Parts: sequence; structure tokens; C-alpha cells
Amino acid sequence: MKSPRPIGPNLARATFRIVLYVVVVLSPVLMVTALRPQSAMGFAYTLGLHAGLVGITILALQVVLSARLFWIERPFGLDQLLRFHKAMAIFGSLLVLAHPVLLAWGSGRWTLLSSWNQPWYIWLGRAALLVLIVTVVVSWFRRRIKFEFQSWRLSHNVLAVSLLLLAFLHSIVAGRDLEHPVMRIVWPLGGVVIASVYGFHKWIRPLWLRRNRYRVTELIRENDDVTTVKLTPVSERQRFDYLPGQFHFITFHADHADVPTEEHHWTISSSPTEDGFLTSTIKASGDFTAKIPKLKVGDTAEVQGPYGRFSYLLHPRENSIVMIAGGIGITPIMAMLRHMRDTGSPNHVLLIYANRTQSDIVFRKELDEISRCDHPKLTLVHVLSHPDESWNGPKGFVDGELIAKHCHAPTDNAFYVCGPPPMTDAVTSALLDMGVLQSQIHGERFSL
Repeated sequence: MKSPRPIGPNLARATFRIVLYVVVVLSPVLMVTALRPQSAMGFAYTLGLHAGLVGITILALQVVLSARLFWIERPFGLDQLLRFHKAMAIFGSLLVLAHPVLLAWGSGRWTLLSSWNQPWYIWLGRAALLVLIVTVVVSWFRRRIKFEFQSWRLSHNVLAVSLLLLAFLHSIVAGRDLEHPVMRIVWPLGGVVIASVYGFHKWIRPLWLRRNRYRVTELIRENDDVTTVKLTPVSERQRFDYLPGQFHFITFHADHADVPTEEHHWTISSSPTEDGFLTSTIKASGDFTAKIPKLKVGDTAEVQGPYGRFSYLLHPRENSIVMIAGGIGITPIMAMLRHMRDTGSPNHVLLIYANRTQSDIVFRKELDEISRCDHPKLTLVHVLSHPDESWNGPKGFVDGELIAKHCHAPTDNAFYVCGPPPMTDAVTSALLDMGVLQSQIHGERFSL
């Protein structure tokens, strides 16, 4: 597998996608205003109609944002896209909730909210609002109520589809602003597009992935808690180009049923220069990941990706780099170091790697070997928070003092930070206090 061509930062691409999103969100209101410019219902009522149109358009576009479409994800990274997805879900929900209140206020018919004696299509709207409220509340408090992620994701999909169907039917029947013949075509057509994207994400692409599976060809125990899974494409025609530092989604299929068939995302720890296989290095940190060592050679997996923008190849002008990793956060950094080694990179790299104990250090032997090579010029610093008496290296946690001790000109370097959220927050804050610009700090964090 040859090294992929970098998908470098492109402000024009990102700007175009943002503008396109805004245009799509506002297009129903703009079209309605152009087609029916006169309204005798007053400002509040008209605002209520427009809030409903914009709100449901935003919620419908959530399907597109969450479908992991490469064309949309590439300029931003999936972590940024998911944060935007969450923010727009809140904004769209507020608009939809404001819709009936503004209509009642503008028309003076408060019975629209309180009366049981309403047409069936009003009850469709009320049902959509109820589903929306349940969806938001369950999603917001999922961790507090200890709602298991896979179960939540299934319920979220069912609720989201139900919400959009109810809202669409309500808008078609009750929407006075959609009575124009043009809107009778455009509005359903938009629904068809959203349904098509959903169908592609949920059925068509998974079917393609099932027909192009990978096979588990090796399991390497890095330490007691960490296992590297090596995946090889079943067909020689399969090709998986990626950048070092990116991640993918994997669904394992174990015939012996020791590992559940669930989709999870992990960093690709191999380098794209290592032809013919992929690896992910996985730490046992939950019920599912604790079962990874039970995989067997010959088990199959569906692999979807790559995603993310945490890669030094996206910043070719940076040649003095500080990488700071905590625990299993070493995996994307390891992929980048392997790529630098294999391509003869002249970069100067300082790696500060934090762990609890010596036994927790992953890839220790290989890191030592890379540090003895000239490409890249790697300086390796291990930091332990709970060392034993035999440890003579740095102790404690990564903070500004430790970074300054080993990096004498922080503002002249690019920083790649990956680890547990408390560590990355503390390191980022320390770097900013040291005068490092936010644009010089690269990281990727998200939770599905």
C-alpha cells in the first residue's frame, strides 16, 4: 500500500460546505417568502411558521451530518462534525418547540396548545413534539440514567425516524405555507433525499462492507490490558488508503460468539506504508473491549473509514514537533512515528509519553528503536505517575513545568496531544499559558 496523498486543510472546501448548509437550512423559508410574500397573520404567526420550517429542516439534516459521508467530514474531522451535530440538534429542537407557541400567540388561539378537541393533524404535531422531547431528554441524561450506549443508539434511531415522519406528515397537511404547488414538490423531494441518505448509511453501505470484510490474522498482547488486532483484507482488490493518525469503525464477527457484534471506533495504529493490513491497538476499558483478547485468528470484521484529521501529514510545514500522549493515546502518535520512520522523515520530534507504571507503557521496545534512528530525530521522555523504586525518570503528571524542561522553545513547535480528557485539557491549558497558539495545538476528541 503506497502512502496516501494528504487531504490537507482547504479553507475553500470547508467554507463551501458551511455556506451550502446555511442555504439548505434557509431555503424553505426563502422559497415560501418568495412564493407567498403577502401574509395577513401578523409577525408572530409568520415567525412561528418559519421557525417550524427551519427547525424541522435542521433536524432532518442531522441525518446527513451523522451519516459519516466523507465529502462532508473531510474538511472538518468527525469529532468537529459531531459537536456541530449536537449543537444544531439543540438549536433545531428549540425552534420546533417555539413553533406552536408562536402560532398560538400570533393567532390568539391558545387552545391550540391546551384543547383536546383538535384535528388529527394537530395531534400528529403534538406527537412529534413529544417524541422530540423524549429524544432530547434521554440523550442529554443518558449517562446519568446509565442507559447503555448500544441500546441508546438503537432507541435514538427509532425516535429520530419517528419524529421526522410525524413532523413531515403534520407539515404536509397542516402547513399553510406549503400549499403552493412548488412547495408541494420541493418539500417531499427533500424528504426523499433525507430518506435516501438514511438508507445508504443504514443499509446500502453496511451491505457493501459485509461483502468486503477483513479477516483477523494476528493478535498481539502488548501488555495485560492492551491487544493489537491485525486485520487483512479478504480480497486482494480491497484498498484502504488512510493517513497516519486517522481512525476507523470496526464491527467484529466472531463465530464463537465470545465477542458481541457491535460497532466501535479505534485509531489505526499501523502506518499506511505497511502494505496489505491494518492494525488497531485496543485497551480493555469496558465490557466490550475486555473481550477483544477473545477474538481468534480467522474471525472477520467490517471496517469503515478512515476518519479524522489528527495527522502530521495535514500540516507539512511543521518540522519541529512535540507529541504528548497519555496511556492508549499513544496509538495515533505511534502510527505517525512509524510513517516518519518508513518514509525517512527529517522531522525533529519530542515525544512525552505519560503512564501509570512501566508495565503500562505500550510499544516501549519499538519506540526505543525509533529513537535510535535518524528519521525521525526522536527524543523520547517517559513520565510515570505511579512508578516503582527502580524508576529513575520523570515522575508525576505532564504539566507546563515538565514541558518547558524538555521543550526549550515551545512557541516554535507544533503540538500533537492525545490521551484521557483530563490530561489533554490540562496540557492544552498549560500550552496556551506558555504562549503557544491554539492553531499550533492539534488534538482530536469526541464521544459518540
